[in-house]
Amino acid sequence: MKCPHCGHDKSRVIETRARPEADLRIRICQGCGEQFRTLERVALYAGRSSGYVEVAQPPALEVVPTPPVELPKVKVAKAARFEAQLGGDLLGQVCLEAQPLLVQWWNESRWSKHKAKAVWTEAAWLSSVNRVARLPRELQLQLAKAGMEHGWQALKPEFLDRSDLAAAAGTRPTPTDPAMREALASW
Repeated sequence: MKCPHCGHDKSRVIETRARPEADLRIRICQGCGEQFRTLERVALYAGRSSGYVEVAQPPALEVVPTPPVELPKVKVAKAARFEAQLGGDLLGQVCLEAQPLLVQWWNESRWSKHKAKAVWTEAAWLSSVNRVARLPRELQLQLAKAGMEHGWQALKPEFLDRSDLAAAAGTRPTPTDPAMREALASW
């Protein structure tokens, strides 16, 4: 559709009004930005001898509203709160001093922070215990204590300040770069 103002062939329809004889469309030219109106009908190319033939529009069908269907209300079961207890195979991998703290963190600290909105599943408990069990003994205890004190939702080793642990053990942190280790050894 060419713009009558500038002759640009690209335009965008911004409004359509249905009329019995044709559709009235208001277009905006993408070249000059001017608005123009068109009357448009549906036509088919019927060959060289007949050219374009207007297609008769089918009569508009009357839409009969259907009554809404009432669906039965279904209650969704909430995940049951999992109570952690001392013992169990996976908890056995955590040091003895950290086990009661870990159970207390799960049963009290997480509950006080999230109340009824908390999801308490056994899988989440096992994930937390597994995360703590992979740490060295000193870090297990430090992480369990810090989780209780700060009410953390998750016990992640990134939350700990490892410089305290190194100072408590009486060792200095060692650099990971071999050249730095050599320089410290020669110093």
